[in-house]
Amino acid sequence: MKKFLSLLGFVSFLLIVGILVLIFIKSPKYNGEVSLPGLSQSTEVYFDEYGIPHIYAQNESDAYRALGYIHAQERLFQLEMMRRVGSGTLAEFLGKDLLEVDQFFHTLGIPKHAKESTETLIAQGTTPWRTASEAYIEGVNEFIAHGNLPVEYLLLGEKPRPYTLEDMHSIVGYMSFTFAMAVKTDPLLTKISRNFGPEYLNSLAVETLPEHHVIPVHYPDSTTSISTSTSTLTALLEKIPVPQLQGSNAWVISGNRTQSEKVIFSNDTHIGFSSPSVWFEAHLEYPGFSFYGNHLAGIPFGFMGNNRHHSIGLTMFENDDQDFFEEKLNPENPNEILIGEEAFPIQTRKEIIRVKGQDPVEWEIRETPHGPIINPVVKEIADLTSNPVSSWWVYLLEPAKSFEAVYKMNHAQSITEVAEAVALIHAPGLNIMYGDAEGNIAWWAAAKLPIRGKKAHSKIIADGSDPETQPKGWYPFEENPKSINPPSGFVASANNQPDSTRGGHLFPGYYFPGERWNRIAKTISSRSDWDVKSLQSLQLETINEVFPQIAQFMLAEVNREDFEEFAEALERLETWDGDHQIKKTEPTLFYKWLLHTWRLAMEDELGKEGFEAFLQTFIMVNSNRHFITKEDNPWWDKQDTPEKETREDIIREALSLSLNELSQQLGNNPKEWNWEKVVNLVHPHPLGSQKPLDKLFNVQAGPIAGNEEAVNKLTLKPMPDGTYQVVAGPAIRIMLDFGDLENSVSVLPTGNSGNRFSKHYADQKELFVKGKYRPQEMNEARIKERSENKLILNPAD
Repeated sequence: MKKFLSLLGFVSFLLIVGILVLIFIKSPKYNGEVSLPGLSQSTEVYFDEYGIPHIYAQNESDAYRALGYIHAQERLFQLEMMRRVGSGTLAEFLGKDLLEVDQFFHTLGIPKHAKESTETLIAQGTTPWRTASEAYIEGVNEFIAHGNLPVEYLLLGEKPRPYTLEDMHSIVGYMSFTFAMAVKTDPLLTKISRNFGPEYLNSLAVETLPEHHVIPVHYPDSTTSISTSTSTLTALLEKIPVPQLQGSNAWVISGNRTQSEKVIFSNDTHIGFSSPSVWFEAHLEYPGFSFYGNHLAGIPFGFMGNNRHHSIGLTMFENDDQDFFEEKLNPENPNEILIGEEAFPIQTRKEIIRVKGQDPVEWEIRETPHGPIINPVVKEIADLTSNPVSSWWVYLLEPAKSFEAVYKMNHAQSITEVAEAVALIHAPGLNIMYGDAEGNIAWWAAAKLPIRGKKAHSKIIADGSDPETQPKGWYPFEENPKSINPPSGFVASANNQPDSTRGGHLFPGYYFPGERWNRIAKTISSRSDWDVKSLQSLQLETINEVFPQIAQFMLAEVNREDFEEFAEALERLETWDGDHQIKKTEPTLFYKWLLHTWRLAMEDELGKEGFEAFLQTFIMVNSNRHFITKEDNPWWDKQDTPEKETREDIIREALSLSLNELSQQLGNNPKEWNWEKVVNLVHPHPLGSQKPLDKLFNVQAGPIAGNEEAVNKLTLKPMPDGTYQVVAGPAIRIMLDFGDLENSVSVLPTGNSGNRFSKHYADQKELFVKGKYRPQEMNEARIKERSENKLILNPAD
């Protein structure tokens, strides 16, 4: 009876939603005509079979105005969430449960910085990137004023306010924050250092180790000479209703390694899975401009994409651009800090945070010369010390020029112009990948890199009163790591450590160990006849070469006779090649065993919450081999037992626990412990955390092949039931050959539309999970011939 009532309730809910949709909500408009104020001439939009808009305009302003309107009809609620996170206004829209998230972002300073960046943009006067941005904003606002709003607004009882340049900068600010790993990592490493000592840190790969792989650099004389041929913080961040950026792969292969003898470009950005997925694809054409771009909600320019001359892409640089300073208060004045013998005032400002259904909250923010004091919003830091701790973050130190940089990259016609645009990016750190029709390939590490004081440790909270910990200036951008037309015939990045700068400095960061980069580099180097089809197998590869090495080492630490009933499972693990296809059983045992080994070693020191926080950092992925193989690792000894445990003790206990749990979870036959039974991908919607809205908005994708450091990278979150939720992975897969540009391919994890009642909401889900691609069309005749949906945007009378 309870099941029947539950089903009846759900059916009733769907019926009510269906009636509301019929009355109030419609799918995005893909056919017919729309009047769009501000247009100078009619603009045609052809939608292909996957809902990608191909916009044909007569001038730049009309093209971006049309893009704004179309982007809003497909992704308005996503834009709403992105701008509200960055502007610190979630509680105004979603209620008091999001107040602490708003307080965090206000304290960090992103809303203040967005306002300053907007003022700087306006002070530049009339520029092409400002004019295009404002045309796009006017297109968005026309849809907000007169379009059919997404059903989410109806369910929340809200209406969107007009979109602004400040909102646009807020979105870029939030994106920049998701790149900043320090706030998740540095408090934990400082706690380990202070509570347990350096030997505990030395057992972790806090910095790049000799066995890790670095990105080679190659400096030409200049581009002009180139031929133009769960912790508290974790819990807080999990409330954010938009995904966080995680990493990425990209490689560009020169013509001497390809079948077409032209450049091949590949990119897959790794971002938290969500519904809708992060990137919105759109193709713009007007006289003198042809560009296929991948856009963040609310941003008119493509952070990834290609024109007829070149393609650009990105991965996260992972450079460390945020430090924390524990301040020393002046004993004669508690509103001052000391640096050496000199006193500096603590500035105070108050910001009003509106909260849905209750009175606004006045929030006080205190700032030192190093930056905002963050103890009130980061419990991990408040627990470490009663002294103020300031956040020094490169992103906030100068206005963002992201729009100018990306606009120029989209519109450039030479590698020199792209290099000049890349130099405008000060933060967040990005690896900008480049290939062009003339045969050039390039990679730039784009960021403003600080020179730290000689006593500063980039990942340990510094003594803010010591003059020798203070920032000393900036390395010249010309010294940043880069590689342009290297002899190897390719450039690649996979969030691993770039080799030394031109000045010989190995810049610190939160880099991954380079296992993905190594697989990419070895594979590309193995042949010289690559094409788009053959490279797809590399982009989809699920092999992790290091895991079998760790598995064999762990197996050598146990007496197999103690686990005789599981002998066959252990034998298979011993001969495992590291592949993570969904029918494999070896990953199921290995992941469980590895995770238990880490937990048994660390949870007694860090506590349950501390260990959960550790799992959210880059350190475990970076440290796996180093940690497991280190015999004198002090983490092996449990703090709460009189005996001194050894590595062998911990690994053996972890295996016993793993085998018992898997037997209970999946049955006594290890041959049936398939990876697909424990790995599940769901694309969550911001409203999907509430039942039964999860059934309406979330996109269920099911099992998917991949792992943390395979080229097909997936980030897995262990769940209480012994399964792993796939929380992040490729947010797009792009592949193009300049020998056949109009037959490029791409795929999104869900679909190009964020409107739940569009047929393009999840129409790429199956393609993505099965490792298939779809066309990335730029051929005008083919687009117009095949399109069954044509929308004409006309100037308003």
